Amino acid sequence: MLADVAAASRSRGRAFERIMLLGGDDVVEATHDLNAAALAVDWQATGKTPDTLAAWRGRNRAGFRAINAFHGTGRVDLGVSGTVTGDTHPDRDLLLPPARRDNNAGT
Repeated sequence: MLADVAAASRSRGRAFERIMLLGGDDVVEATHDLNAAALAVDWQATGKTPDTLAAWRGRNRAGFRAINAFHGTGRVDLGVSGTVTGDTHPDRDLLLPPARRDNNAGT
């Protein structure tokens, strides 16, 4: 797993450099926020930030919010109409297996 996390981090770094070159200021800021959220998930996954399952889920939810914000700013920057959130695209929660959903309601 650690090799996969390291590979994802390198890939994320290369993508970030492309955004720094091609994206507007709002997109770059959204990317900084997304990187921070992704790192928080990575750090808990690798044990650098030990915490609870509820905290893990909170970090993942924050990551999804950061992804949506990045997509929204990117679409504006590119002149793409529409949004990726709101009434047309309602919020979705983490995808969990049924046993996890039922046993951990509210976390």
